[in-house]
Amino acid sequence: RGSSIVFFPVGKAPVSLISSLAHSPMSSDGDSYDGYSNIDRGGGCDIRRMGTVPLLAEEIQIDDDGASVVFIFPRDEEAGGEIDAEAEKDDPQAAARNIFFMWDNPAFYPVRLTIFDELEALEEEGVPEGEYQDLVRKMFLAILQAGGCTASSSSSIDNDEVFLKVAMPGTEARLGEIAEHYRYRMPVRDEVWVETTGRQPFENDEGLSVPVYLEYNKDTAHMVQDFRQIDEIRLIMKWLSERVNVEEMLKQKVIVRMFPACHYNQMLELAAEWASLRRPHLAANYDDVEHVRDYFGEHIAFFFLWFASYKKGLALLGMASFVAWIAKHFTSALDLTVIKPWIPDIFVIYLVLWVVGFNELFKRKSARFRQKWGMKDWDSQQARTLPSFDRKLEGTNAGDFWRMMAQVVTGIYITTFAVAILGIAIINGEMRMNDDMRLAAVQPYIVSVLMKVCSFVWSKVAFNIVKWENHRTMQRFDDSLAWTLASVKLFVAIFPFVQLAFLEPSLNETCKASLIHAALEVYSATGWPVGTMPLTLGISALNGTSTDGTNLTESDLSFLEEYTSTTDKNVCISGCYPISCHQGGSQKNGLTCRDICANNLETQLMTYYGLQVVSAVVFLLIPIVLTKAAVVTEMVKVSGHPGSTFVAVLRSLAGLPFSSVKTTGGTYSLLQYQAKCNGSSPYEYGSWGGSFVEDFLDIAIGYSLIACFSQLKPMMVAIGTVSYFIMSLAVLGPVAAKTLASGKRSWTPSPLLQ
Repeated sequence: RGSSIVFFPVGKAPVSLISSLAHSPMSSDGDSYDGYSNIDRGGGCDIRRMGTVPLLAEEIQIDDDGASVVFIFPRDEEAGGEIDAEAEKDDPQAAARNIFFMWDNPAFYPVRLTIFDELEALEEEGVPEGEYQDLVRKMFLAILQAGGCTASSSSSIDNDEVFLKVAMPGTEARLGEIAEHYRYRMPVRDEVWVETTGRQPFENDEGLSVPVYLEYNKDTAHMVQDFRQIDEIRLIMKWLSERVNVEEMLKQKVIVRMFPACHYNQMLELAAEWASLRRPHLAANYDDVEHVRDYFGEHIAFFFLWFASYKKGLALLGMASFVAWIAKHFTSALDLTVIKPWIPDIFVIYLVLWVVGFNELFKRKSARFRQKWGMKDWDSQQARTLPSFDRKLEGTNAGDFWRMMAQVVTGIYITTFAVAILGIAIINGEMRMNDDMRLAAVQPYIVSVLMKVCSFVWSKVAFNIVKWENHRTMQRFDDSLAWTLASVKLFVAIFPFVQLAFLEPSLNETCKASLIHAALEVYSATGWPVGTMPLTLGISALNGTSTDGTNLTESDLSFLEEYTSTTDKNVCISGCYPISCHQGGSQKNGLTCRDICANNLETQLMTYYGLQVVSAVVFLLIPIVLTKAAVVTEMVKVSGHPGSTFVAVLRSLAGLPFSSVKTTGGTYSLLQYQAKCNGSSPYEYGSWGGSFVEDFLDIAIGYSLIACFSQLKPMMVAIGTVSYFIMSLAVLGPVAAKTLASGKRSWTPSPLLQ
């Protein structure tokens, strides 16, 4: 250890590149949480902190000291890495300019960019990839050093990668200078407020203390609270992203991964006290929300705050829907026959009041938390210019063309989906008229699967479409991505139900010269509905006569009274025709009938909710399996494990040590554990680990369906309530269980840098 950083270049031999980057001494407080141990081994300067983590049975080395952001550099092929060190680098000057993209404005950098002179000196004989990467790493480290960061490096367990831990301790003046430069707002300490004003801190209607926020500067530094680690991470990345294009470093494989580091004790505390599956109410109280905010940031905290409020509100609506269902189906027993016709209207009024009340109450709650967290102008404070932004396209015809093309593609996708849904409905109607019910039996399931597939495909397409729009800042990119996704995903989720509820009656209506001919056309394949006169009389739906010679009359078809319309020449039966009837209704004939559209709508809704829950569970398990497999595979590689890797992974998935015998080899570390998780299932857009935008949209789509269609089928609210209770263990898992159990966190909601 010591005060120098030993940085491993592309090749095998360690080379000391920078001697003045401090390595913070390791420390431990010996805490333990919910069975996860954190103990010290050894003594003096060589103390090794060992501990267990949620996904592994083996102890690992806790190496989170001095780590706020971690960069992982590859080694060359000879050292077991991926870099061909001898290959000649194409146009190294241009490649370096893409990384240090403000090269034409040297004042932006705290050191002189010597890399361009060094590359120029080597260009005559060609610049090998290994030499190029060493020069980029050296320049990168020099910028970090001059910027005031502390750093330390270590090799991975199998020596194929190098980990660079970067931090900027909150007690250091340099972090304060960066905060002052960006006018970073910090909360005033309560004791300072009391001493200065003689009054207690403000409290809002939630009974929460609301601090005053000040822009950080050297004069107010003693008045504000200490920087949290998430503040440190944000400031480091904001400062660094204005000088170094980290995405370009990833693209050129100068680094293979980067992630904000999690601190071991904080991760275990959150995993045990908040993300445990024993607490399905996740983030239902203030303390939980504050924990989430400090660890994941404000966007994720607001996600859990909204979902907790939604579940509580949904429980109230679910109880009302259950009461409506009881009143509708047991009116005779409860002597409520008089009010039965009014039950749907009463429920609709309650639903409208619930939607308005829920939105208004959460708007007020979110305003209180925005005030408490000092989020005035928060988006602009967090905004940073994207390295991908092309200034040359701003305000040009080419830029306008690509923005227009993004809208055109969105419109084409929506139109194609609508045509597909209508096409399925039309084909089903034609097959029914030909006495072929094969498609009718599976149509709700086909449509539900099509909805999920089209929604998934669009999530892949939308990200690239938004890139066409050449957004200047991440905030603009995020806003456009959210709108592009939501507009299509909500349409995909809602239109099939709109088609069933409102378009199907006229889309597949059957028109004939008489009611009898139309009825025979409709029911020839399925037979007469249960509870109707033709079925009771034994009249065939094929020819309209019974075995005793009784002929079908229009009076026998009185159950179709509310489903027919007449034109000048024809009588038409609605595409939503009855499929079963029973006595005790409001129709003139005393019947209540259930039509095929209501039946398909319920089946489709049930199928969709089922797919939502199943997919949520699957997407919870996949990243856990991928992470365990990646970690165990690397541990087996260097441990001398005599068995197969597949068996070792299966043992780990069962909660057992990967080997039943003592193994040799290096010790796995917490940062390597986080790195494998970040590599196999990062919490970013389009990955197996899920993302803020995708997770939120899944919940929002369910809310939209309930708000739009529960008046047609009130019982779906009760079904949705149960589904969301399950999804609180599953859908929230991608954010809670996956991120915490794997030690993942994010410093920004942006899909570009998570």
